[in-house]
Amino acid sequence: LYPDVTFIALDVAQGDLGEDYTVPSNVYCAVYQEELCGYMAGYAAVKLGYTHLGVLGGMAVPAVQRFGYGFVQGADAAAVEMGIADQVVMEYAYGNQFYGDSDITAYMDNWYQTLGVEVVFASGGGIYTSAAEAAAKVGGKMIGVDSDQSPIINQYADGMTVTSAMKGLAATVKTLLTDTVAGNFDLHAGKVENLGLVSGDDLTLNYVGLPVETTEWNDTFTVDDYTALVKAMVDGKVTVSSDITVRPETTIAVNYNGNIK
Repeated sequence: LYPDVTFIALDVAQGDLGEDYTVPSNVYCAVYQEELCGYMAGYAAVKLGYTHLGVLGGMAVPAVQRFGYGFVQGADAAAVEMGIADQVVMEYAYGNQFYGDSDITAYMDNWYQTLGVEVVFASGGGIYTSAAEAAAKVGGKMIGVDSDQSPIINQYADGMTVTSAMKGLAATVKTLLTDTVAGNFDLHAGKVENLGLVSGDDLTLNYVGLPVETTEWNDTFTVDDYTALVKAMVDGKVTVSSDITVRPETTIAVNYNGNIK
């Protein structure tokens, strides 16, 4: 219906496209504030009762780093709020690739079986497969990324997925199609927009978030608690740094292990 209009969702920030890059007037590019949904996932994990966490990134590219550093900040905030910062520990590593293999699975085996990691946030393409394979051996848990990954992660073991740090692709497409049909594509034409939170009341309008239907809610972290967190973030009462040039300052212990390979 609209052959001259192109929507693109990217995993890069505008600066990564180059200072001289100009978006064509018939193109719209959406990038996402991964640190925000990463924060939500880390916050939720600790509030749900997990105290030994892991972050497994693919390659240390900006989007993966923002997911991970957001997760660290969220877990730290929840632990401080609950007064258990001295009890929460996080392992952090990159596979240095976007797919799982036997070496990374063995590394994850050590996390789950030896170190006692309870849940791993895997961000970076197919890297999650190694964490899922290791988790399935001991009844471990995982947190998905980008979309609600519970349908694929739970194939390794029922109920393995705690939640997912999601980009709101559906909200993005709905907004763009609605505006395009209404003749308002010019509002977005030729732009790279960095999408995040826009509503503290209607979660479906946001471009980052957790899946309400499949998150492992309990009495210590409910849907209402999550909604309150989102509202606090929208209102500016909770802030999340997107800076990936330095590691987040934390009260919890975070063991940065560099690249696995």
